[in-house]
Amino acid sequence: MSAIAACAVIFVVFAVGDMVSAKSKAIVSMLLVASVVFLAGFWTGIFPASLFADSTLLSVAGVLVCVLLVHLGTIIKLRDFGAQWRTVIISAVACVAISAGVYFIGQLVIERGFALTGAPILSGGVVATLLMTDMANGAGREDLAVFATLVMCAQGFVGYPVASLCLKSEAKRLQSQFASGEAALKMPEQTAAASRKKLIPPLPAKYNGPNVILAKVVLVALLSVAVSSLFHDAINKLVWCLVFGVLTKELGFLDEDALGKANATGIVMPIITLSIFTNLSSATPQMVGSLIVPLLVVVVIGTVCFSVVSILVGKIFHYSWQMSVAIGSSCLFGFPGTLIISNEVSESTGTTAEEKAFINEQIMPKMLVAGMVTVSITSVLVAGVMCNWL
Repeated sequence: MSAIAACAVIFVVFAVGDMVSAKSKAIVSMLLVASVVFLAGFWTGIFPASLFADSTLLSVAGVLVCVLLVHLGTIIKLRDFGAQWRTVIISAVACVAISAGVYFIGQLVIERGFALTGAPILSGGVVATLLMTDMANGAGREDLAVFATLVMCAQGFVGYPVASLCLKSEAKRLQSQFASGEAALKMPEQTAAASRKKLIPPLPAKYNGPNVILAKVVLVALLSVAVSSLFHDAINKLVWCLVFGVLTKELGFLDEDALGKANATGIVMPIITLSIFTNLSSATPQMVGSLIVPLLVVVVIGTVCFSVVSILVGKIFHYSWQMSVAIGSSCLFGFPGTLIISNEVSESTGTTAEEKAFINEQIMPKMLVAGMVTVSITSVLVAGVMCNWL
């Protein structure tokens, strides 16, 4: 398939997903719709297995992920990020609960190898999948390597609807608080930091055009990757990108909402989103048929574990059960799904610009932090330990 034809197919699928999401008021996520359409397309042969590679979009997705993480740092205020320590604890505990529950309870029902392989992957992402796949291949267990990919593909089918439904309920609760005057949008003038001078003075507007803003963002991304390499990637480079994005914005080097000011988010987000679906091309009907029982066991046990633990820990920190479960569900899809679903819910629930901003202000920082803690940090550490247990 030609590159332009592959891109057309991908963006049409995304467009359909957006329309379904809008029609369902974010109860059915765009990510879920796209997952189903892509999987059906691969299974029926309508889409070639090389669809994503043919589009050539994946060749820049890795770079754009770093750029977007730096951008996200520019929309999270340092004091707000520090204030999310409760979210950090809830999401980390939920991630560990999934892995522990699937491994220890799962092997009572299915073979230990399947429980071991699925545990860190269900609570993680691509890095955890690669670690467990290497473990399986090293042990000569091709079935476990296939199972690792299948678990990765199955995550979103649970995580996306759970997160959408819980965040939708949370958004309605927040909407009621906003309407009754119990809570209000934080206006810039309400914070002392808004008037605080930056260490690095801003560039004059006439010099701070889109290309200049993008250049600064890419330079920070470059610095982040270099620092990650310096420490032999002991901490994921995306974590460094987010951290340096926050710091450089606070110092004044980067603009707040950098990609937004550069009018670049509209093309960056779809390309990065594509990286979520790359494993679907290898999930054949035969794979699903032969591994359906262990897959269901892993998914059910993991879902129950993160839901129960998230609610219990959330109660300690006075989070609503809806927000707590949504935070825990971030283990199943991570970034950029956390960003996309947060935006979908706030846009579909709020009736005014102020309501939408207020809802997004309350849920997006929590979901972003949760996704980074689970997929980029905790699950990688868990997988790094468990990959030596086979």
